[in-house]
Amino acid sequence: MKKITLAIAAIIMGFVMASCGTKVAPTETILKATQEFFDQAKTKLSSIQSAEDFLAFVNSFNKERDDFSQNLFADYVDEEGNIKGLTEEELDELQSKLSDIATEYNKVEANKAAEFLTPCVDTYEKAVNALCEAASNADMEAFHNLTADFEAAEAALRPWGEYDNVLPELQQRAQAAEAKLNEVLTALTPVE
Repeated sequence: MKKITLAIAAIIMGFVMASCGTKVAPTETILKATQEFFDQAKTKLSSIQSAEDFLAFVNSFNKERDDFSQNLFADYVDEEGNIKGLTEEELDELQSKLSDIATEYNKVEANKAAEFLTPCVDTYEKAVNALCEAASNADMEAFHNLTADFEAAEAALRPWGEYDNVLPELQQRAQAAEAKLNEVLTALTPVE
């Protein structure tokens, strides 16, 4: 039994001694830390259950990401802001991999945003369509009664105004509904 224990200890010591002599490249350290940072963010995203919590998380995460970047590169950047010890090819490869990690996170974040934003856009489209239908039927009483629904739908979209990672199809739907409403409102505005 002692021989096995001593053999295992010798193997472990060999690994420890070998690892002390190897130097980890800054690219490996940067990539590993970045992947872990974004993986933790994705885990937090998956547990969010409301639009308010999501928008608060995104706001906080943007600040954390800036701090993370500054801290991550602090040990590897010279006084001119260039990463030390990397060739141009290594730097390009690092930037490409960092971009891939960030892009993967952005897709997850955009899909999570869509969970909360899609019902808002659906409601907005319905409110706009109802207003447009009332206007086309020249039913101004119905038009004015539907205004409250439209204002509520518009208010639900307002918190998303500063959020810039909206799926293109949702953005296009909201913009199309807004354009449709503007056409109707322009048609209703008397010409002077």
